[in-house]
Amino acid sequence: MSKFVVTVFDNEKAAYEGSKAMLQLDGEGSIALYAGAIITKGADGTVEIKDAVDEGPIGTATGMLLGTLIGALGGAGAVAAGAAAGAVGAGAAVGLAGGTLTGWYSDLYNVGVDGEFLSDVGALMLPGTSAVVAEVTEGWTTPLDSRMEKLGGVVFRRYRIDVEDNQIARDIEATNRELDELDAEWDQAVGEAKNKLQAKRDAAKAKLAALKDKVDNKVASLKEESDAKLQKLSDQIGAAKDDVKAKFETQKEQMKADYDERIGNLKEAGKNLEKALT
Repeated sequence: MSKFVVTVFDNEKAAYEGSKAMLQLDGEGSIALYAGAIITKGADGTVEIKDAVDEGPIGTATGMLLGTLIGALGGAGAVAAGAAAGAVGAGAAVGLAGGTLTGWYSDLYNVGVDGEFLSDVGALMLPGTSAVVAEVTEGWTTPLDSRMEKLGGVVFRRYRIDVEDNQIARDIEATNRELDELDAEWDQAVGEAKNKLQAKRDAAKAKLAALKDKVDNKVASLKEESDAKLQKLSDQIGAAKDDVKAKFETQKEQMKADYDERIGNLKEAGKNLEKALT
């Protein structure tokens, strides 16, 4: 299981050193770094993305989530630093375009990040400070903690727990139930009432069709993300020391089982939707 890690530093220079240390840990096989960014908070409270690493399929998906996290930390003042921000900047920009924090918090809730975590980080993320924001898998927490602490960083962690699949399943169940009730009522109705019920049936079917598209897109993105993350862990297993290697091997098995279960459940939900739409 991966984690979101935010390490807060007193200044930008220390944050860059922290980013280098994290990349070194990744190179040594102590952690698996999927995506990361350096952010700073200005005197006016504006959060700026200074640099980001979000390459390939992992980086695109994870980078968007990190951008969402950064957007929530910075509120409406979050700013992406041009092309260098990549998918991370895009994630923050999506929230900015909406002009509200509601979308950010909803997206973060879906991956296990709550208001308490944001408050804890925000309490230290004062004007003039900087932070390294990343998604990682760790063999042990000590290597990252010790490197960051030597540089004056304070580390916050939160496990990534995806719950969006469950919400999609609940939406499908509720809409199917609504359609069943409308069908039963439509069978008994006559005249104008029947026409009005038909419009409601059409709307429910349109919602199910939209949910089917959502399921298909989610399955495709999960497949791409899982393949890339599992390959990354395989690479780290090859570079890791024996004690960390064993941890990564177990985490890889757990990650594969989790992704397989999620993809399987979504595919089954998609099949049920197809039946409802015929």
